[in-house]
Amino acid sequence: MQKSILREAVSDLALHFLAKKNIMVIKDIDRDQIDFISKTTNAIPVAHVDQFTKEKLGSAELVQETSASGQSKIVKVTGCPN
Repeated sequence: MQKSILREAVSDLALHFLAKKNIMVIKDIDRDQIDFISKTTNAIPVAHVDQFTKEKLGSAELVQETSASGQSKIVKVTGCPN
């Protein structure tokens, strides 16, 4: 989910149902990071959930959140097509 200055990009209820389906949500991503992740995973970004289709999904073998130095966290994406 891209950073939003106007409102929360995803509700707590949506996060609940996505978690039940084992879908990871990564929030507060900058535009340049979205472009990089999209190209790397062969995904097509969508602006609204109504535009979301299976064909726009990307792929990766593993996505995991790890702790970096101190309290910061990073998301590591491996096994990507590009």
